Amino acid sequence: MLLAVTLSAGAVPVRIVKPNFGSVLAADGKGGQYPASDTPYDIPEGTQLTFIYTPKNECSVFAEWQCVGGSIDADNRLVVGKEALTVYARFQIVQYTIEAQVIPVDAGRARIRCGVGDVFLDVAGSVNCGSTVQLIASEVEDNGYKFVEWDDGVKDRVRLVPADGDRIYIAYFSNPQSASGLEETADKAAAEKYIEDGTLRIRHNGRTYNTLGQLIDKTN
Repeated sequence: MLLAVTLSAGAVPVRIVKPNFGSVLAADGKGGQYPASDTPYDIPEGTQLTFIYTPKNECSVFAEWQCVGGSIDADNRLVVGKEALTVYARFQIVQYTIEAQVIPVDAGRARIRCGVGDVFLDVAGSVNCGSTVQLIASEVEDNGYKFVEWDDGVKDRVRLVPADGDRIYIAYFSNPQSASGLEETADKAAAEKYIEDGTLRIRHNGRTYNTLGQLIDKTN
């Protein structure tokens, strides 16, 4: 048996779809509010709706409206016409660029992996905000260089960090048999990163390096 859906006079079905990474509702200017729902609302034709979106957290941002049966203007407003409406609020996950570098260059290896739980995979490109990133520093066999620490002082070769912003992590290596590169001494000071003429520099034990670990002669 077919069921007939009866709408009130002049009412139009308006469906506001629940988004995955945030929330959304519509307000009609008369105190009426319509949160996202699986069930369409019967809203009088000619009603002006203002749509309000809220990202789920700092890891999501609003991207765009998609509307079937009408259009939402730049002020997030829509006037209900004669046609049934379906409104979608599209959110995007924030992504960050996280890199791992080695100083001196080619002294060792540093890489990043991204995972959920205990499963980590190599990263090619950006990672989603809120992900867990695994940093791995490894030595190269027979080249004499040994891992010392990361640029923030952490001495663990393998560590976990949150994906909460763009970041470059630097793994420092030293060669006790060499006078070049980042020397390891008993009173080794922490490396300092700074910007000079728009370029990232690293100051360590009185010497200045570029991000490739190459010594910069400041006297030239």
